[in-house]
Amino acid sequence: MGKDVFREDAFQHLLQDKVPLLKKVLSHHRDPASLYKLIEGLHPREIAYLIQYLEAPYRESFVIWLKPHFNPEVFLFLAQNLRADVMSLLSSPEVVQILMALESDRALSLLSSLEEEQQEAVLEAMPEKERILFSTRLAYAEDSAGRLMQMEVLTLSQDWSIAQSLKHIRELKVFPSHIQDAFVVDEYHHPIGILPLSRLLREKEGLIKDFMDLEVHSIPVQWDQEEVAFMFRLYTLISAPVVNEMNELLGMITLDKVMDVIERKAAEDLFHMGRIHSSDFYASIFKTSFSRIHWLIITLFNTLLTSVVINAFQETLQEKVALTVLMPIAAAMGGNTGIQSATVIIRALATRELSMVNAGKTLLKEGRVALLNGTIFGILLGIIVYFWFNDIHFSMILGGAVVFNMLWAGLAGTFLPIMIARFRCDPALSAGPLLTTTTDVLGYVLFLGLAKWLTL
Repeated sequence: MGKDVFREDAFQHLLQDKVPLLKKVLSHHRDPASLYKLIEGLHPREIAYLIQYLEAPYRESFVIWLKPHFNPEVFLFLAQNLRADVMSLLSSPEVVQILMALESDRALSLLSSLEEEQQEAVLEAMPEKERILFSTRLAYAEDSAGRLMQMEVLTLSQDWSIAQSLKHIRELKVFPSHIQDAFVVDEYHHPIGILPLSRLLREKEGLIKDFMDLEVHSIPVQWDQEEVAFMFRLYTLISAPVVNEMNELLGMITLDKVMDVIERKAAEDLFHMGRIHSSDFYASIFKTSFSRIHWLIITLFNTLLTSVVINAFQETLQEKVALTVLMPIAAAMGGNTGIQSATVIIRALATRELSMVNAGKTLLKEGRVALLNGTIFGILLGIIVYFWFNDIHFSMILGGAVVFNMLWAGLAGTFLPIMIARFRCDPALSAGPLLTTTTDVLGYVLFLGLAKWLTL
């Protein structure tokens, strides 16, 4: 615990010490030697944080003056929505030079973050072989295994001896990093086995086929990245081969890339629950405003629709003014019930615990839970209202509205995410507005409808 606190404090001190000094140097003489001295010895991730903490004008000057001295990995550690802005300060040949210094999966990640126009310019500046390679990778769907895989793999023949295999590895000009498994392939380049490097190093003699693991979990190149993450979690994989339609080995996916997918998905769901597509922390004021407006427009229509419902029952409210005090309760209880159900269902969909196989059972369970909770709170609120206003009609109105709205909210909070996911949309982004609209409107309709009926 103490070590973690110390490291966090040290990082904060780094920012507090370096950022003002960088601003001072950039504001005055902008001497590259002075700037380089300030970042000398820092990890690429720390330099990336310094870039992010600088205001836009200082950031641009810092990148332009020091770009010949940057470790290419600095750009990988920048926030996703800041990469394109920083990379736009570099010329196409400079970007190509950075990409060539990185492994294929990291280079593709960086290239994918660029604007389409800059992407095309960078591809044009590449040697033909690399241009074809990257163009092929970019043709894969954005969230597919093809975008996630690393093309540098270690392959061995099943008929090689241990000595032959070790000699082959030693003679490789480029050895892939983050690699723990060698893939055994046949003459058609189909993966037929996996051999952990730790096992290869322990064995002294024999053939590869005598030691390889025959259980190969190959990943089709067109698979969605969330399906890849599910397979890694299901079989506790460290790495897995990626294959095309003919089962030919194209590359591999490693656990660190899958962890990135899981982290990114978790962040996306968090943003979507806040009605935001992605982080706009580093975006300009106008861009941030524009990205949030359309969800606020949906909220505006929701509130207007609610107001129309309330306006339709004006006479009832005028006759029984006390109803206005109780009116928001049913909608609020329904809204919270719906959010509880939707949160559980969205997580179950993401982890593949919920599918069409058990959807009916889940819907029935959430409906029963919502009905039970609705009944409990309906009775409780009915009792409170009776002693508050000394009117049995008010108790029945609020109690009934709470029961029925919470029941609907539980069913809708389960049904809507499942249906939205069925149509291949993101339930975390879409279910919330639909759920809120229905529970708010239905809450007021039930409450005021019962009020009109019972107070005639």
